[in-house]
Amino acid sequence: MVIRILSVALATALLSACAVGPDYRAAAPAPVQLHNAQAPGTVADSPVAQWWRQFDDPVLERLVADALLANPDLRIAMTRVRAARAVFGERRLEPWPHVSAGAAGERTRPPDAAGGGIDEVYSLGFDAAWELDLFGRLRRGAQAARADLQAEQAGLEDVQVSVAAEVARNYFLLRGTQKRIEVAERTLSNLGQTQRLTETREELGAGSALDVHSSRARLKAIEAGIPLLRSTEAAARYRLAVLLGLRPGALDVHLAPRPAPAYARPLPLGDTRELLRQRPDVRAAERRLAAATAQVGVATADLFPRIGIRGFAGFLSGDFSGLVAGRNEAWSVAPSISWAAFDMGSVRARLRAVEAGADGAAVQYEKTVLLALEDAENALQGYARQQERLRIVVEQAASAREAERLAAAGYREGASDFLVLLDAQRSQLAADDALAEAEAAVNIAAVAVYKALGGAGTDTRQGIAAAELPPRG
Repeated sequence: MVIRILSVALATALLSACAVGPDYRAAAPAPVQLHNAQAPGTVADSPVAQWWRQFDDPVLERLVADALLANPDLRIAMTRVRAARAVFGERRLEPWPHVSAGAAGERTRPPDAAGGGIDEVYSLGFDAAWELDLFGRLRRGAQAARADLQAEQAGLEDVQVSVAAEVARNYFLLRGTQKRIEVAERTLSNLGQTQRLTETREELGAGSALDVHSSRARLKAIEAGIPLLRSTEAAARYRLAVLLGLRPGALDVHLAPRPAPAYARPLPLGDTRELLRQRPDVRAAERRLAAATAQVGVATADLFPRIGIRGFAGFLSGDFSGLVAGRNEAWSVAPSISWAAFDMGSVRARLRAVEAGADGAAVQYEKTVLLALEDAENALQGYARQQERLRIVVEQAASAREAERLAAAGYREGASDFLVLLDAQRSQLAADDALAEAEAAVNIAAVAVYKALGGAGTDTRQGIAAAELPPRG
């Protein structure tokens, strides 16, 4: 009889290959045509495996490598992957029988026992429980858990791309600010010489008090801007330290000023038509939609009965000393069925809530795609405009330096007015400062392009393996 029950249950489970609820079909992301993919200064060649190496800056390469190992946000994402992997491991085992070993003993005195008799019952053996997944509740749960795991893995890649881009952005901001500080200090030195010259000319009767005070005012204006630049520099240094999982100030000795010229080669973009495949945030949104769709199947299965089997195999005796004797062998099989037949209102309400969540996940996926396209278009056109601006600023700086040289020579020789020199120095300072800012802006714009393309050319999947790293001591 028992064998017949088990055979029928097994056959039923094997024959019930269908699962209630919608079947999710992932649509392959269609190639996209970016309007700015052919922007000046870019080529379709594939970037190197790690795009930040294209800047030929060993300090930047080291910072990014360290950040990809120690960044707090990245380590948090790794823990989420490990947690999702563990949940998936549990869910995929749920359709199988669950067997546990146990032992129990009980001594009781019945109320009507004569002479104080005591009843004893001891058991030792294995308990088994098996839910027959006739309507796919457990299978849909495993599908949802798998999709959640894949979403967290894509999320880990997204964090990795963001960390590398944030390190590079702050690094170039730091170098640009350091260059602007150097320009301001050099200008201060030049203005100091001019200040002394105006004072000397006034003492000799060849100048005026107006020249002296105008020169001093310009000197103080430049001097007043340096503390703000130093504040920006310090903030970038502190940010880089935190991105590497260090305390602010820990990297100061390694971030002394050094040149960081603007990226001067054509920027390799790879195949921009595959943008939606490359963007990990798009993949994560698609996987969350798949998980939400599978959860609809889980909720739908609650409309139907749950059928299960519980069993026991072992020893059962009223005498502990002879518990494992052959005569005490025992087994039991107990089929069970449960159904929320009189609580369908609650079940259907939960189903509507889950369906609404799936609809929201679909809209969120569509939004993520649109934002990815917008981000890529903005980054590509922004890089082209920054390159265009840099070319203009380079010409401006060259002309401003020559004008300052001619005005200074004319003033020393008495051939030109001091205001002409002052105006030339002001233009030269503005041009050199703009040049330092424009060079940094080109590099930052290049970083934005690679981030918008999902870290094009980057083997971001290495971060998934890193999710197995032990916690830092």
